[in-house]
Amino acid sequence: MSEPSKRIGCVIVAHGRLGECLMEAVQGIVGTQQGWAAVSNTDLGLKDLRESVERAVDGLSATHDVVLLSDMPGGSCHHACREVMGERPDLRLLSGLNLMMLLEFFVKRERHGLDELLGLVRERGRESVRTQ
Repeated sequence: MSEPSKRIGCVIVAHGRLGECLMEAVQGIVGTQQGWAAVSNTDLGLKDLRESVERAVDGLSATHDVVLLSDMPGGSCHHACREVMGERPDLRLLSGLNLMMLLEFFVKRERHGLDELLGLVRERGRESVRTQ
């Protein structure tokens, strides 16, 4: 169970600059956000990527319950997150990240508990994929 004083934060683990670019868009829409980090897999093998994710989690975990957000299931980013979760059962992982999910996360993280927030974020991601 989360400590009442902890906020919910995230580490975005993605290919290239995707995490930074998504957060640039989020902050352009809802304003500056705290409690997040972006980790890129650029030029990193799985071991180095995992270590980068661990450092990012360590940087947030003292003040935040940390959610790992990876850009796609099954990729190197997702696998690095799964490895870190093996050592940190307090972490949660949500894969297949899109802009609507990230907006939902930051807009609602102050008003919902972790499990409820993750359900809302996952559902928003599904709803945002449409065909016209």
